[in-house]
Order: sequence, then structure tokens, then C-alpha cells
Amino acid sequence: MELLGVGVAEAFVVLVISLIVVGPQRFPEIARQGGRYFRMARRYAAEVTADVRGAMAELEAEVEEQREELMAAQEDISSGISTSIEETRSDIRDIGRETQEALRDAPAAQAEAESEPDPSGNGAAPPAAASGLLTPRELPAGDAENG
Repeated sequence: MELLGVGVAEAFVVLVISLIVVGPQRFPEIARQGGRYFRMARRYAAEVTADVRGAMAELEAEVEEQREELMAAQEDISSGISTSIEETRSDIRDIGRETQEALRDAPAAQAEAESEPDPSGNGAAPPAAASGLLTPRELPAGDAENG
């Protein structure tokens, strides 16, 4: 058992020295005073320890509360980002599907447009400009070589 860094052996040495210094008549009175001071010191040390533990418990509770709030905020942000990513993926899939359908339907629409008779009634196929497509002859001079 130690109090303020003084163990049993050190306390015994102090008692023997004090007995020699003060003598046997005053030793019991000084021992009582020393016992009182020792009890007061122990009580004070216990109070300080309890206060420190209480303060630490409060701080730990505050830290835990802050940690829980941060975790909740992180979860909210994470779920919001996940939702946005999933919506974006869904939009991209829809656009890809629509593009595939348009590409699949484009040759059929072009063939249908080429097979329809000329609305002027002369039986010729409609010009390519009517279908929205340009032939190499209709492209501007610089583009005919590239396309």
C-alpha cells in the first residue's frame, strides 16, 4: 500500500526516526496528529480521484455522443451518394437502352423511307435529303473525302 509515493517500509522508518527525535512522551500525540493528517490526505486523494474519474466519464460520454453524431452524418451522406449513384446508373442504362433501340430501328426506318414512293407522284424514291441523310454528292466539298 502506497500513499503519495510513500510505502510501508518508508513510513516505518519515519516512525522510528520520529520516536527517536521527539521522545517517548510526545510520540503518541504526534502519532495521533500524523494519523489525522494521513486520513485527511487519503480522503483528499480519494475525492480527487473520484472527481477525475467523474470528469473523465463526462468527457468520454461527450466524445461518444460526438462519434455517434458523426457516424450518423457519415451514414446519411453515404446513403445520399449511393442513391445518387444508383439513379445515375439507372439513367445511363435507360439512355443506353434507348440508344440501342434507336440504332436497331434506324435501318428499318431508313429502308422504309427509301421504299416509299415520291409524294410528288412520279414514282421515284424520295431524295436523301427528305429522309434526313446526305449522300456523298450532297456533302460539302471538304467533307466528301472524310465521310
